[in-house]
Amino acid sequence: MTVSQALARKWRPRSFDELVGQEHVVRALRNALESGRLHHAYLFTGTRGVGKTTVARILAKCLNCETGLTAQPCGICAACRDIDSGRFPDMLEVDAATNTKVEEMRELLDNAQYMPVSGRYKVYIIDEVHMLSRSAFNSMLKTLEEPPEHVKFILATTDPQKVPVTVLSRCLQFNLRPMSQELIASRLSHILEQENISFESQALLLLGQAAQGSMRDSLSLLDQAVAFGGGQVRAAEVGDMLGTIERQALQDVLGALSRNDGPALMKLVQDMAERGISFDRALQELALMLHELALMRAIPDSEFAAAEPALAELAPHWDDASLQLLYQIAIQSRRDLSLAPDECAGFRMALLRMLAFQPGTVPPAEQPAPARPMAKPAAASSPVPAQAQVPASVETRPPAANRRLPPAIDDWSGLAQRLAGAGMAHELARHSEMVRFADGTLHLLLDAEHKHLLPYKEKLRTTLEAILDADIRLSVEVGEATGQSLAAVEHKEQAARQREAETSIKNDPFVRAVTESLGGTLVESTIKPDGQDQGEAR
Repeated sequence: MTVSQALARKWRPRSFDELVGQEHVVRALRNALESGRLHHAYLFTGTRGVGKTTVARILAKCLNCETGLTAQPCGICAACRDIDSGRFPDMLEVDAATNTKVEEMRELLDNAQYMPVSGRYKVYIIDEVHMLSRSAFNSMLKTLEEPPEHVKFILATTDPQKVPVTVLSRCLQFNLRPMSQELIASRLSHILEQENISFESQALLLLGQAAQGSMRDSLSLLDQAVAFGGGQVRAAEVGDMLGTIERQALQDVLGALSRNDGPALMKLVQDMAERGISFDRALQELALMLHELALMRAIPDSEFAAAEPALAELAPHWDDASLQLLYQIAIQSRRDLSLAPDECAGFRMALLRMLAFQPGTVPPAEQPAPARPMAKPAAASSPVPAQAQVPASVETRPPAANRRLPPAIDDWSGLAQRLAGAGMAHELARHSEMVRFADGTLHLLLDAEHKHLLPYKEKLRTTLEAILDADIRLSVEVGEATGQSLAAVEHKEQAARQREAETSIKNDPFVRAVTESLGGTLVESTIKPDGQDQGEAR
């Protein structure tokens, strides 16, 4: 039975001509080889799977090919074949992750003084060089600075920040870039054509996206996709294998959001959960689609609008500020996904947050009852700025001047709490006191201690407009606050709980016995309210 070789090994580039996506590195190395201006140490950096060790091996062949020093190694001489198979006696590959000790590095460098056995140069390839210990780095500095003429060092690392600057300064550095989704898909297409395996282009784009810039990862995923699809590579099967989600499903999510249809959103989430999709990837793709919607609104004739007509139809349902807010929610929710009870709950809450914060008419049954009369009832009939023109595809609403503002604006503390998740706009609201609302302008007072939050005034205004579904002007004055802001109230409540906890601990019979009879001292700074560790005696 014939055993096939893994695609990542079979299609590993053997020359600079076969290497894709690193033209800036190839060009520099070609010029150096053709002019004979060779450096004694090279450092290749970049994320996993972008070709660092592959370039190192090709460079080793260029230095030792029997046809001479060349940028085009023949690939058929004994030196080229042995380097490809890893048996060349004058090329030593070292994995620094498993050879970190100074003794191992000294033993390696002791052999550098001897002439090559069969090649032109001794080539030392040290992979993941950042894993070496500091002592190991120090032991190689002298050799690295003044190596014998017949020795070339090629270092590779995914984390150049951990390499000492004394080593970096002695190397010629090249940064290998992550490869684009399209470039990876093109390379996979070429490989599958040579392997006579049928495929769908969309499937290769999915693999390119999942590889996140790594050609090696994409080839490993391609092997898996071929096995999963029974010798074929189809988009639906690759999507199932990767746990990805089709854009159509997320377009349905955006469509439900545009209609404020909560039940439909929850049904879509349930369908995704049953299919076992990755909610992290779903939030990533949702953020990308919101980014495309923002571009469509900013540049109506952009390539995104032409390529995604169904998505372009949704663009008029939000204004620019709302799309920015939804995008931030998607990004923040993905960042916090690991803190959620589970991924499905985190994704569901992200959509509910979008539903709560996006502008839209709240059904009468869901409007909160006013806690008390508006401070300035006449403000509802006062002239306010004209509402921005709404596209014809959006349901027409009464002008802002004829709409009564939600009673929530009179409960400033409660409204500030609803802004949780709005970043610095929330902080500005927390530390501000509401002075009045008149003539369409909300007047706030900000304590001078927090004046650094003033730059976020516009962000707070747009967020409030999204929540209240009304045009609002915002005025924030810096002065001496009266202690009525949400942050001040929370601080007072926390201080009261702290005092209560301290009193409780001090009156505890055991604590009193320790302090009075044994001469112990109560460390008040360790007393925490709400059932935490209550104190410490010494």
